[in-house]
Amino acid sequence: MKLFKGAFLLFLSALSAYSFAQQLPLLSNYYINPYLSNPALAGSKGSNVFLLHRNPFSGSQSNSETFLGTVDGLIQNGTGGYGVMVYNDKVNLINKTGVLGTYSYKLAFTNKSIFSLGVSFGWEQNRILFDRVKEPITAELFLANNATQSTVFDANLGVAYQIKGLNIGVATYQLFNNNSVEVKDGYANKYDYRYSRHLMGTASYRIAVKPETFFIDPVLQIKAGKGLEPQVAFSALGNFKNKVWAGAGYRQHYGVDFMAGVLLANKLTLGYSYGMATGNVANNTPTAHEIIVGLKLINGKGNKDSDKDGVPDIYDREPNTIMGCMVDKQGVSFDSDQDRIPDCSDKQINTPFGAPVDAEGVALDTDKDGVIDIYDRQPNTLDGCVVDDFGVAADGDKDEVPDCVDKELDTHWAAKVDADGISIDTDKDGVPDILDNEPETPHWKHSGEQPNANASKCIVDANGIAKDTDGDGVPDCIDAELSSPKGAKVNRKGVSLKKQEEVLPEKSSDSDGDGIADELDLEPNTAIGASVDQWGRSPLVNADPATVHRIEIEEIQDNSKEWDYYVIVGVFRYYNNLKNYQKYLLKTYDESTQVLVTDQSYYYVWTRQITNKADAAAEVSRLTTARLKDYIVGNPWLWREPKKK
Repeated sequence: MKLFKGAFLLFLSALSAYSFAQQLPLLSNYYINPYLSNPALAGSKGSNVFLLHRNPFSGSQSNSETFLGTVDGLIQNGTGGYGVMVYNDKVNLINKTGVLGTYSYKLAFTNKSIFSLGVSFGWEQNRILFDRVKEPITAELFLANNATQSTVFDANLGVAYQIKGLNIGVATYQLFNNNSVEVKDGYANKYDYRYSRHLMGTASYRIAVKPETFFIDPVLQIKAGKGLEPQVAFSALGNFKNKVWAGAGYRQHYGVDFMAGVLLANKLTLGYSYGMATGNVANNTPTAHEIIVGLKLINGKGNKDSDKDGVPDIYDREPNTIMGCMVDKQGVSFDSDQDRIPDCSDKQINTPFGAPVDAEGVALDTDKDGVIDIYDRQPNTLDGCVVDDFGVAADGDKDEVPDCVDKELDTHWAAKVDADGISIDTDKDGVPDILDNEPETPHWKHSGEQPNANASKCIVDANGIAKDTDGDGVPDCIDAELSSPKGAKVNRKGVSLKKQEEVLPEKSSDSDGDGIADELDLEPNTAIGASVDQWGRSPLVNADPATVHRIEIEEIQDNSKEWDYYVIVGVFRYYNNLKNYQKYLLKTYDESTQVLVTDQSYYYVWTRQITNKADAAAEVSRLTTARLKDYIVGNPWLWREPKKK
């Protein structure tokens, strides 16, 4: 009898070693239900209910039998997954019954890959199956705390990564490995049974033999645990349109599996696996039949496409695309001109980059002058004004008053003007200040704020100088004595003084021969033959040099041997104004400038000497782009001078 008991204990010890290696159920249909192999894959195939039964259909004590049911799906628009698993697993003398709840988080990347992290928590009841002990033994079997059954808390953890057809994942089971079977009476070293934390890695890759029609799916799975030899399983299945599949596999330390399945009406899944032990374990392990039945739930979160653009929400970077818009692989509406208005609703799909647009994608043109704001240098042009390509209102006389409101279109190019574009004429003598050599003609009746009752209308010449017939310095219009003796001193009304001592001699010296006695000549060294005013001063020559030297780009002769060309950016009549302007340019814009001085003492500021039309056009364009409001001429223009011999 003792010999029989000893033999039985040795047999039970051998079985316990095998059972230790198979603490995780031997399942084949994780191809159909990936949630069985990794909690991170909860919901990876949408929302489904599966029932699985694996049974050797044999009552042997060593046979394993598994029944489980799962429900899993997606939440949070596909970024989260849930799962519930209920199972009952018999392995040798141990029966495990439990329930697990699972949550998985899925992080989608722009290359349509997904990283998933899943965790399962639950309770498991373990009990000894005394009905499987066919022979009496003296040893007492018990679980923790001297009990024949116990309930423990346990957890599983997994990670997975999916990209295109490649799926890889690693999961750990029985995270707390907190139960065991023990035996008294000195048999502990023979068949103690302890749960061990397990790792299981799974990798698969879909090979498209014929796209959308026929695929081959090889699957590799490795199980390992502390103190255990790893178990490798490999299988390959052929799949037709995801509706019919069949294949076979090999499981190390066990044998071979044959698998087949079908999807009916896109809802009902039926799968079958036939497992046959081979090698050394064939005598102790019978064949196993595994049946799985699945039902797809009505829950579109896995492939939910809120905006119906063909890109599931989990990948869609623009989940609220306007209906009918074409999108890229990331679900973003096409926007050819990048104005943030999708092409499908953009009424101007070639808007220049960076241009402000309205709700319909049309570039803004605030002043409605036909030049959009991004190019418009004068975005508030008055309604009706003719503008150039830069939106600047036409200003023919360059007085900075647009032609459309200018009441004097031929203003002198350097004259100061009022708001109506009319040249300033301080003394109201009909000669604008820019040409007036006597800008404050005396007693002009419109001079000053109040009319002058004692004034009459003075007659002035083209230079604004009042007519003075007797040359006594008092204009005819207020001269009470139009024929005062030459050289006579007069009062403010032009009447000669009668006192002998105040009368200048009729004959007096005239050093420069200009007809004005030295006693009255304010410029006694006038050049011979020069015309002078009544005080012997040479009048300023006001001929406009620009009428001779100013040209257009088309007039330039490339590499001319006759002319020198310059780009003019400012014209000044007074030297102090010139110096202030140059300081301003250097300080504000770092513009290097030089000065041309004409015979008429006009100062022309130029930036660069040029030699051909192309350089001229480029320089004018550059300066126009950086146009300063202080430029006297408004915009740069070209100047020509004969080359120095």
